[in-house]
Amino acid sequence: MHEEKLIALIKNGETQAYSALVNRYQTGLIIHCDNIVKDRDLAEDIAQEAFVRAYQALKSYNETKGAFSTWLYQIATNLAKDQLRRSHKKIDLAEIDMIPQELPVLTQSEKREIRDTVHALQPPEYARVIEAYFWEGKRYQTIAAELSVPVSTVGTWIKRAKAQLRKELS
Repeated sequence: MHEEKLIALIKNGETQAYSALVNRYQTGLIIHCDNIVKDRDLAEDIAQEAFVRAYQALKSYNETKGAFSTWLYQIATNLAKDQLRRSHKKIDLAEIDMIPQELPVLTQSEKREIRDTVHALQPPEYARVIEAYFWEGKRYQTIAAELSVPVSTVGTWIKRAKAQLRKELS
């Protein structure tokens, strides 16, 4: 049965027709979620929640704005991203125990050596992005706007500058 007919039936109260939509998209949706969260069990939970949310909001779905599959996948993507945001905020207590109680402290001469090495980076843009990102705490987007370069360029410069610093300071 065509997707449009299934959706029309569901909107008219034929809840049994929703299982046909679930069967049609379930495997692909789980794979899609797994590609985002990198955890098959979690991906299955997110896909199930996406189907529930889609069913609850089906009356607001508008066929003229896009395919049902696009709408469903967007719901799943949003749920997966929300899950990633939540999971990144949690701190594993076992990881905290692994942090050394006494972190090494840099001497003034070590700090000066690092600062001088950063300022000597070539090209000079490398020094600027290192200072902005690590010392001033600016985000890639902010640095890119200030330097009038693409965000990807800032990332590349930071990566190359770090490699230069490793080489110079080792």
